[in-house]
Amino acid sequence: MAAPARAPVLASRGRRDAEAARARAALPRAGDADWRSLTDAEHAERLTKVRELLDKARADGLTTDRQHTIDPAREVWSGEREALQDSIIDDLYARASGVPCERRAIMAGGLPGAGKSTILERHAGIERSQYMAINPDEIKEEMARRDMIPPVNGLSPMEASDLVHEESSYVARQLALRAQADGKNIVWDITMSSRVSTERRIDELHSAGYTRIEAIFVDIPVETSVTRAGSRHREGHDKYRADEGLGGRFIPAEMIRAQADPEWGSRNQKTFEEVRHHFDSWCRFDNSGTAPVLAEAGRREEDHDHH
Repeated sequence: MAAPARAPVLASRGRRDAEAARARAALPRAGDADWRSLTDAEHAERLTKVRELLDKARADGLTTDRQHTIDPAREVWSGEREALQDSIIDDLYARASGVPCERRAIMAGGLPGAGKSTILERHAGIERSQYMAINPDEIKEEMARRDMIPPVNGLSPMEASDLVHEESSYVARQLALRAQADGKNIVWDITMSSRVSTERRIDELHSAGYTRIEAIFVDIPVETSVTRAGSRHREGHDKYRADEGLGGRFIPAEMIRAQADPEWGSRNQKTFEEVRHHFDSWCRFDNSGTAPVLAEAGRREEDHDHH
């Protein structure tokens, strides 16, 4: 990025820090006289408040694709914001400097709380150091650490992270395009909620010359996803109130339930079943119990080598 773009970035950092400090101050924290863990009833009441605050923030135009784009279609980011995005991409790419460029890719799918990271780390027989992770949710956390999430009084940074949903997806895609141009081994950590976007990613990998593309799908029931996502949010918020971390990401239960499918259980698994023949190899884990189980695995037949 050209040097002149850096001055506004530095000038605005103080404003972002001050706004974030005010948002943090609106929540009781460990050490405060009135701090204590929330009861179940209090937590349920707070969830209602979180929804209200997020709805108001969206209505007030606080999503970053509204605040920081300069075209009517909200696709062109301001120079200041682009510099911040570039800094994330540069840093994440630098952290993956040791990842080889062998043009291998893995796409990991599943509902929220499915346990994709655990499967990839411990059960899929993958050497994670040989792959660069591309995960929009991890980019949201990176944005929170850099105070790029709009502060909302009463919300933790990760509770407000839905306000950067479009931007984090954009940054993830730019990071992926950079990695694919170099042929770097990548793991795309996604939900597979959309067949169109999943097939687009597969096509882009083929166009970039990737010679091996694998898939791992982690299957859980929709209601298990609702429970786990809720537990993760509550645990993250408890830690945040105890001055640890950035808070828990809030995923509305109705958003997860909207992924239900009468035949496959979830639209996510339906997508996986529809596209798995495009992969060189694939496997599906059932992680609905106390430990993940490899439910099935397969390889692409020769007549599916080109799609």
